[in-house]
Amino acid sequence: MWLGFTLWLLLCYFQYIKCNILEDYEEISRNMLYPPEDPIADALPVEVGKDQISGCTCRSTKNRKVIVCFGNYECKRFPKIHKQSEVLVVRTTVLPEIRVGELDSLYYLKTLKIEANHQLKHLQSGSFRNLTKLEKLSISYNTKLHIFRESTFDGLKSLRNLIMVNNGFTNILHITPALQPSKLPSLRKLDLSENSLEKIPENAFQAMQGSSLKILEIDLCQLDFIHPNSFLPLKSLQELGIGENDLNSTIIGDFLLSLKRNNRNLTRLDLNSMGFRKQPPRRLMEIIANTTLERLTLSYNQFEIITDDTFPKMEHLKVLELQGVSVLSIGPNAFDPIKFPDLRILLLSGNNLPGIHWKNVSNQQLVILDLSSNKGTALNPMYYEIDRGAFLMSKELKVLNLAFNRIKSIFDYTFLGLEKLKMLILENGTIFYIGNGTFKPMKHLEILNLANNPLTANENLTRAQFEGLNELKLLILKNCGIKYFNDENNIFEMMPNLTHLILRNNELFYISTELLKPLKYLQVLDLSENLIVSWWTPLFLSSGLRPHSLYLTDNKISHFTLSMIQDINYLLENKGNFTVEIDLMDNVFICDCSSMFKSYKWLQVNGSKSLKNFFSRSNFLCSSPNVWEDKRVAVFLSSIKNLRCSMFETISNLTLIIWTIPSLVAVILLVSIVLLIYKYKIYITYWLFLAKLALGRKFINKSHKARGVQKICRKYDAFVSYCNEDREFVLEMVNQLEHSPPYLKLCVYERDFEVGSFISEAILGSINESRYVILIISNSFAKSQWCRWETQLAEYHRLFLEDGTSYDPLVLIRIGNLESKYLTTTLKFLLKTKIYLTWDDKRPDEFWNKLRNHIVKHK
Repeated sequence: MWLGFTLWLLLCYFQYIKCNILEDYEEISRNMLYPPEDPIADALPVEVGKDQISGCTCRSTKNRKVIVCFGNYECKRFPKIHKQSEVLVVRTTVLPEIRVGELDSLYYLKTLKIEANHQLKHLQSGSFRNLTKLEKLSISYNTKLHIFRESTFDGLKSLRNLIMVNNGFTNILHITPALQPSKLPSLRKLDLSENSLEKIPENAFQAMQGSSLKILEIDLCQLDFIHPNSFLPLKSLQELGIGENDLNSTIIGDFLLSLKRNNRNLTRLDLNSMGFRKQPPRRLMEIIANTTLERLTLSYNQFEIITDDTFPKMEHLKVLELQGVSVLSIGPNAFDPIKFPDLRILLLSGNNLPGIHWKNVSNQQLVILDLSSNKGTALNPMYYEIDRGAFLMSKELKVLNLAFNRIKSIFDYTFLGLEKLKMLILENGTIFYIGNGTFKPMKHLEILNLANNPLTANENLTRAQFEGLNELKLLILKNCGIKYFNDENNIFEMMPNLTHLILRNNELFYISTELLKPLKYLQVLDLSENLIVSWWTPLFLSSGLRPHSLYLTDNKISHFTLSMIQDINYLLENKGNFTVEIDLMDNVFICDCSSMFKSYKWLQVNGSKSLKNFFSRSNFLCSSPNVWEDKRVAVFLSSIKNLRCSMFETISNLTLIIWTIPSLVAVILLVSIVLLIYKYKIYITYWLFLAKLALGRKFINKSHKARGVQKICRKYDAFVSYCNEDREFVLEMVNQLEHSPPYLKLCVYERDFEVGSFISEAILGSINESRYVILIISNSFAKSQWCRWETQLAEYHRLFLEDGTSYDPLVLIRIGNLESKYLTTTLKFLLKTKIYLTWDDKRPDEFWNKLRNHIVKHK
């Protein structure tokens, strides 16, 4: 379903943008890159009923545009349909024939498909006589159907598309007499593929002389011969598909020359899977070059290397399809504009190209370039590289498909030269890095598909990465591992004109109002398959956004908050001329009084008519409790009156008060304690540490006395306490004391503290392991909180933690003039009661000798 939705979205949007791609190559650009999805492949949820006469069972889509009837061995006649639709499909039945009159009531049909009915042998003449509005008819996969009579298709005056694929036809002359232009005057396309026709004789289409047929498909028909003149009766023929047959290049060249001699101007030729090896047949390519062919398909042949001489000059060719030809390398001038002056579309998907290199395939005349699925195999993966400046000559390129390639990263130089690019497809790659300004060169980009890439593997998405996307309309970020968007670095500020945002299958659990505010023109927002929970502040009402389609399927929404209901009400009431679609299926709604009663009351009192209709018609289901599991939420809401939820609410409020008061007191006490601990955490830390140190030292002293050991070895001669502004002085101190005899060992935090340790514990431990504590006292030192703390620790160390030493371990060094206003009480006391050294830059040697002698004296 997601693939179909994405393709539909891209196609619809392609129709919206008006550019040269659509005007000149609309069908090719849409059908080649994104084949339209068959709506019949969708689910058929509506039971139409069983036809008692035929035995067939019929179902339909929700909009009743498509009805499908089937029945296997019970369905023996064409079903009688009582409801009108645009499309009718009758398949997998056992009806042996279709009789005259059985289809007369289906005059309204535009499409009829009679498929996979393996007992069907015969269609009576005039069976379609009343289907004058029918435009498309498919009679396919009916393996016992071998022949049509001349009057089989009488009445199909409007039929344009006739598909007869994989039936039991073995001779084309059993088909074409029934296709006379007098019977089918509007016929434009005929598909006879997958029938065992083997040969196309000269008179194969003689009965269709004068037909308006433009497209003929005879692929995979085991053809080994086509008469050169066989297509001449089809004077309007423009497109011919003969792929997957056993025709050699000579036979193909002969009928092309015959068509040219008789002024039959083909515009498309499909030669896919013809068994061509190494390179396209040279003579055939030269014949094609002299025809009016505009579109050539050579896909699924085998050309490992395309050189500069592989193709002759092809002046008229506009579309070249080379998907799946196993190409490994392409010559720099293989598609040069001189050889292909009108080439606009080049399709090279499903090959083994290692990347895009300078002048490789990015030529200036191209409008659409498809290089998807060049990733190799699972056993032999290929990593895709894009050279710097690879697109500098691609000035006209408007669509670039690089999906399903192993592209690891893209940078600001990757897409240089793509000023006119409208659509960039990078889905299903391995992109985990997007450089800043990557999309900036593509200032006219309108569609960007980044689905299924691990974009957030190493980083979150940033605004700088998406700079320059001012004209972007559609952004697809499906399955990219996104867990959140940063409001302060909002990527959507770079996309003010975005109309479609696809964020499906990520890991988002919320979307903020600030994130959505830049998206004033947003029409479609898909948040399906995420982890979105019920939101408590209005998103759309606050941001002013009014998307027409909001998809929240398969999330974790458990109940409707008032904010959610207000948002839904806002979207439904401000829809304008559009139909609003809000999908909440497959969520985890809890259907009980506690989760739904307040929402229900608001809905009854304030809900608009549109909002009430939305809930009454909705199909999203309850997931719990068991009694309501798999029942509609709408049914639960309508039953709330009978569930006594008012009494529940009163009891819940009383219980809440009883539990709240003691809990509130406990929380206040806990917060107060935490705040006190936080405020005095430094003091508490070193008090605890000092206590531990004192106990430890007491134990050590007792141990030493017992052993008769008095002297304690220290790791450092001195711990130096200083502030960063005095760093140069400390470096000089280290140089003087550690590199001159008697080679003292100092503890300096920048050098000696262990990486990853807590600063407070490192300081305390270093003081304990040092014989002296040197305080470098300056104005900067006095202002520093850490230095003040170190001073207090040193003083406590001196006063209370003596270990029997006979000297004072505190050494004071004064640098410069000290301002009294910065000095703490401890520093003032120390400077008044202790002899300290004063730095004198005029007599440095005398200063260093005094300091060295003082420390060495008690070593």
